[in-house]
Amino acid sequence: MDFAVFNTPMGALKAVQEGDCLVELSYAGRFAQEVTPRTDLLKKVYNELVNYFEGNLKEFTVPYKVNVPPYHKKVLDELAKVPFGATVTYKDLATATGNPGAVRAVGSAMRRNPIVLILPCHRVVKTDGSLGNYSAGGPANKEWLLAFEHQNR
Repeated sequence: MDFAVFNTPMGALKAVQEGDCLVELSYAGRFAQEVTPRTDLLKKVYNELVNYFEGNLKEFTVPYKVNVPPYHKKVLDELAKVPFGATVTYKDLATATGNPGAVRAVGSAMRRNPIVLILPCHRVVKTDGSLGNYSAGGPANKEWLLAFEHQNR
């Protein structure tokens, strides 16, 4: 297992590699110390993040795997289909998984998303259009990311 920490416009992100896959991309805080990537995969993560934050990358290609409960995996698989600059609601995701009443379970899957940005939980909003929370630095980061993607569509 190897890791790196990257400074981004939304704060530091920690990337963790296991084998030949990314298994974590999480918010490390505003002032986390950068750790240089040593593996080809982590260098690719870094390059894709740079391109994303420059507005040049709309879809990540880094191989990843998630170790989450089966329903959360189903939700994250649907989440991965949400395109750059678009939003869906928690209810939309619950419906897409075949369980329209599972809105709270979808929220739980978003809170436990191990690979932020690449699995774009920031693109999920409440039915009334309000943002809801965001595990990668809170609603301010979510709002910033949505505005950034809207501007760079």
